Amino acid sequence: MAELDVQRFRAAQVGFVMRSYRESFLARGGRRGLTQEALLERMGSVDSEYAERYSHATVSRWESGATRPSLQRIQVFGKALNLSRTEVAGLILLAGLAQDFQAALRQVTGSERGEVIGHRAAREQMHIPNGADTAIPTPILVIAIRFWLFRVLPLGMCIVGGYALSLFGWNNGWMPTGYVHLVVGIVLAQGFLLPDRDAPLREFFWVSLFFLLTTPMLQFASMRTDHYGFYAIGNLGGTQMPYMLALMSNLALASAAGMMFHLLWRRQYSGDSRGNSTLRRAASVALTPVILAYAVVVVFANTSVSIQLAVLLPVLGAVFTVLLVLRDPAFSLSERDRLYLLWTVPVLAMLSAMVGIGVMFAIYLSPHMPSVLPDHNLVSSWEINFSELGLTREEALDRLNLGYIWHAILAFAYTLFVVGGNLIVAIYRIDGRPSKSSAIMGHTPGADNPTP
Repeated sequence: MAELDVQRFRAAQVGFVMRSYRESFLARGGRRGLTQEALLERMGSVDSEYAERYSHATVSRWESGATRPSLQRIQVFGKALNLSRTEVAGLILLAGLAQDFQAALRQVTGSERGEVIGHRAAREQMHIPNGADTAIPTPILVIAIRFWLFRVLPLGMCIVGGYALSLFGWNNGWMPTGYVHLVVGIVLAQGFLLPDRDAPLREFFWVSLFFLLTTPMLQFASMRTDHYGFYAIGNLGGTQMPYMLALMSNLALASAAGMMFHLLWRRQYSGDSRGNSTLRRAASVALTPVILAYAVVVVFANTSVSIQLAVLLPVLGAVFTVLLVLRDPAFSLSERDRLYLLWTVPVLAMLSAMVGIGVMFAIYLSPHMPSVLPDHNLVSSWEINFSELGLTREEALDRLNLGYIWHAILAFAYTLFVVGGNLIVAIYRIDGRPSKSSAIMGHTPGADNPTP
């Protein structure tokens, strides 16, 4: 807490000094002082990001100390107002971005030799996707290997390890449901508590997709079946193997979609595809893996799950499309538009929530819905042996109906509060980022994000 207090104090001091420089700046014609918009115009002549991406609200955040100062912003500010090297070095030292004055002065000297240039110009010259923190982008093969080894493989081992519970005789009726809950909890914990800092949006995407693909298992676990039909293969029925195979399938499908998300992002936000529109770039990145995942579900899952995911997955794709648009370097949003979105998005979310709750309970209370048993997919169909399951057909349908409401509530809550909540937060922070081009898949440490 003491360190955070120091950071806030430094940010407030730097903001006060920046405001003083702005208000005392002597412009042409002898006029003293610059408006916040005029300051951005002058900074935009140094780095075009400041003229195109920011508004006066952002300058207010800088000057009030609401956002932490960054080295690049101070350097551009100094050039825009023709400050001396000593003055810029003083701001850098005041912000705590250098250990001593000589180190701060060396940073200023390096920038004046052209070693530090505007973010956008530097990245476009080297064809580096915005948001990358290094001068040379990491090879995609290295990213893929790291992703599968350090993100997916540990989760796969947890899924296999969960199957070991059955070896201790834990084959009670609650076991399939507990197994699914355990794995979902582990995946969410890794995604949100131990995220990949280099690609948080990709991580959020594939973890969310895994959650939505897996919650339908709760609908069928109470009757010891699964929506992919693994329980009907050989002697797998009545064991935990069908659930392990279903969970592994969802993990493979969601992680493959996440990797596709990352590959498409690298392609669309590199120098080769900058001519595409903002919406087209975002839609191609977010919707393509969602469509692929849904195509697999339609083929291998039963009809009821396909219908449910036909509602949930488009919502997921639409939200991530908007998140990508908000992070696109070619997208601009005025303060008035941002406030409008902050009002309309929650209202639309509440209306959708009321409709969704009504539909869920209407289906639950209907005597024959949902009545689609997991006895078919587009590849094949089979007969369910209820006697082996220890259930009558009526008991199976009752459990199916109860499982549906639990699955629907969890999927609905996650989509509304987690996915929708992240969208609202992204809109709220849109003017508090260091640069709209900065973190499509990651973030720049020490930038303009408010101190946590």
